[in-house]
Amino acid sequence: MSSDKKTLANQLSGLLLPKLKGLSEKNAKKLLETVEKSVGEIAKKYVKFIQEQDKEAEKAKEKAEKSKKKLAEKEAKKKAKLAKKAAEMKQVAQLMSKESASVAPKVLAKVAPKPKAKVIKK
Repeated sequence: MSSDKKTLANQLSGLLLPKLKGLSEKNAKKLLETVEKSVGEIAKKYVKFIQEQDKEAEKAKEKAEKSKKKLAEKEAKKKAKLAKKAAEMKQVAQLMSKESASVAPKVLAKVAPKPKAKVIKK
């Protein structure tokens, strides 16, 4: 047994052995052997359950980290998509402003008033 199991077995035996006072030596030895076996089994199962709990907790932690990472990636993709769309809209706006700026002088040139001919009255 490992030291953890031995320590646990000794603690459990220490709790049970004082209760054996009224037994004969033969019966006490039999019971003591049974108790030691049972305590050893309890200690083994206890350590096994603790290890399983640790593994389950680690799995849950990894699962939470994966979901957090996946959510962060999803948010990053969403932000990148929005940034790309905003950049496209900005480019379109710039093109529109350049086109309207170049069209405006032409329109003004076409609309410029013609000099009126003077009408001479007789």
